[in-house]
Amino acid sequence: MLVWNKRMYMDEKVSKHPSKYKKLANRRRLFSRCYYITFPANSTNIMDIYPCGELWFKYNAVQGIEVIGIASCEENAAQLVTRIAQDIYKKYGDISPRLLREFFANN
Repeated sequence: MLVWNKRMYMDEKVSKHPSKYKKLANRRRLFSRCYYITFPANSTNIMDIYPCGELWFKYNAVQGIEVIGIASCEENAAQLVTRIAQDIYKKYGDISPRLLREFFANN
């Protein structure tokens, strides 16, 4: 099951129709022009980026992934990750998976 963070970051295209991109994540079809940024699945990553089609794999669905960003293309996903990291660094002076979770919990 996907969890949508209330403070989700979105690129300009997604922000015009966020519900469309949320529906795409729940469909079991590949849609190559959509990327989802999530909390890390392991302790070595800061954030994970999934193409739309990977979100509905059973392994991911069982974990209850929380989406913290949506981008309409791979380049925009990388830009969103950079923006999130910069915002966390500005607030805390450091970046880590723990601070990422705290940032999205407190914002």
